[in-house]
Amino acid sequence: MIGGLKQTTSRLAIAAATGLFMGGIALTPVQAASLGGDCCADLEERVAELEATTVRKGNRKVSVKLSGQVNRAILWWGDGEDDDVYFVDTDNSSTRFRITGSATISPGRTAGFKIEADWFIRNNSSAVTNCDASTRSSGQANCKADSAGAVGTDMRQQVLWIRDDGLGTISLGQSDMASNGVSEVDLSGTSVAQYAGMADIGAAFVFRTSGGSFTTIQLRNAYSQQDGLSRKVRLRYDTPSIGGFTLSTSVAADDLVDVALRFKKEWNSVRCAWAGAISHDTTEQGREHNGTRVSDDRWVYNTSGSCLHTPSGLNLTLGWAETDEGVDDVDQGWWFVKAGISRRWNAHGKTSISVQYANSSDRLSSVSATTGVATNLSDELDSFGIAFVQKIDAAALELYAAYSRHELDDNTATSFQDLDFFLMGARMKF
Repeated sequence: MIGGLKQTTSRLAIAAATGLFMGGIALTPVQAASLGGDCCADLEERVAELEATTVRKGNRKVSVKLSGQVNRAILWWGDGEDDDVYFVDTDNSSTRFRITGSATISPGRTAGFKIEADWFIRNNSSAVTNCDASTRSSGQANCKADSAGAVGTDMRQQVLWIRDDGLGTISLGQSDMASNGVSEVDLSGTSVAQYAGMADIGAAFVFRTSGGSFTTIQLRNAYSQQDGLSRKVRLRYDTPSIGGFTLSTSVAADDLVDVALRFKKEWNSVRCAWAGAISHDTTEQGREHNGTRVSDDRWVYNTSGSCLHTPSGLNLTLGWAETDEGVDDVDQGWWFVKAGISRRWNAHGKTSISVQYANSSDRLSSVSATTGVATNLSDELDSFGIAFVQKIDAAALELYAAYSRHELDDNTATSFQDLDFFLMGARMKF
């Protein structure tokens, strides 16, 4: 955008100069001669002055673009004993800005970069919670809800890439591992409000017992869509698209490695997208209790797919994942189903409505204080949701609302109260 502003200004100046020059051609020889030999130098000086008034990129060879989004929402929550309203930035699709650039090396070969950061604020939707330091249970970390906490930036991406039309793309830096996003393929049109990552809304909220006491279990402990290896400082390679398929692999420090296969295609009036991945992880948090990691050597298998019938807007999304931690015969499980409709019912833009269900299991363990042995709690979390999104195309704006409920059960004598959330907000892209 900044580079575009400079280029636009330069083009206007050049167009004006061209107009003056062409007008000068139409002058009589005497008039043209009277301009003297300094006309071009004067025009170049004026162009330089105009360019100096704009924000400039370092050179003319790289095309640079500034973009991003702002996403703010109102979050109501209830935990069976208490309820409140918070004003949040949503981790479904956080407020962020990015700078991208690219340049042509030769025909069919380009290079570029991407720098992307989001605003980290203490009241984002995965940081606010229902208990504070004075009421938290022993061992419960990060249990404090602030509406005016620390503000900063989180570097999401900082990556260089080189692409060859026939050979594929190689990239180096902080960015997505090959498996990131594999559990989250979604053509419903409602992912800004609700998607497979249901713990992005209320991750730090703590389940209460039926008696009203806080447990040590946060929503993020009990729920995970097991979405690969997230973003890392890594080396990644992506093949060109062949018949709609793209194969990717990446490596990072600490023996992190993954491979993913993606597919997208449209047949007549049906558009489909799918992804599947296998990843090996030695650092991410596995099954846990009170924030204590039980395993540091995991294999994650995950997949998801989504299809949209474009004339009717009807769509269906499915997801599945399993994590093998190698500590016992129990593997973490997750599966997900979502159905919706997305159609243009008004002049503003598409209206999308969806309902979804997710099941996350065997995430929790009880760790013996004497032996340190972890015992699986056979936990199961049922999560339900409904979402609505209205696009306002003229303003690159999306208005949304979503409701979700989480019901937890395990093999202990403890009964848990449900967590409920209602989210209403807007996202504007630029």
